[in-house]
Amino acid sequence: MREKYANFFSSSLPKLRRFAYGLCGSVVTAEDLVQEAFTRLLSSDGHQEQYKEQWLFRTVRNLYIDLIRKENIRDRHYMSATGSSDIDIDGAAQIENLITLAHIRELILQLPGEQREVLLLVGVEGYSYREAAEILDLPIGTVTSRLARARNRLLYSFSENSMPEEAAADGGVK
Repeated sequence: MREKYANFFSSSLPKLRRFAYGLCGSVVTAEDLVQEAFTRLLSSDGHQEQYKEQWLFRTVRNLYIDLIRKENIRDRHYMSATGSSDIDIDGAAQIENLITLAHIRELILQLPGEQREVLLLVGVEGYSYREAAEILDLPIGTVTSRLARARNRLLYSFSENSMPEEAAADGGVK
């Protein structure tokens, strides 16, 4: 039985890691959530066989909610500005890109949990609205409105936080 999950595991693992990291902001915690979800899949009775990936996303989400409840922590702000770019750009531009990416990650982590979940599933993982609604067990209209609110909040937060830096960079002249 475990062999039939090998291909599925290798294709789903990166997506689940990104989703879990987007929820909690910690690489270590994300790994723990994903590992526990796969452990539960392997030890399950197979009733979710047809919808394994959706089941795993929902399990990761539920495990994260349980973690928040246990630790009584609502929001965590972890920022990871590390990463490498395969694009050949100069050092200053690469640093600017890393700072912007870290800033966007921070803004995503500041979104309310229900908006962050929808944004990660649709915007990052590429699920359709319908698939995200199934994973989160929500009506599609709720997914649509949460995604719109998340995008609007990100746009507002990003433009609000970017403007002072841009004004300082050009001497306050527009």
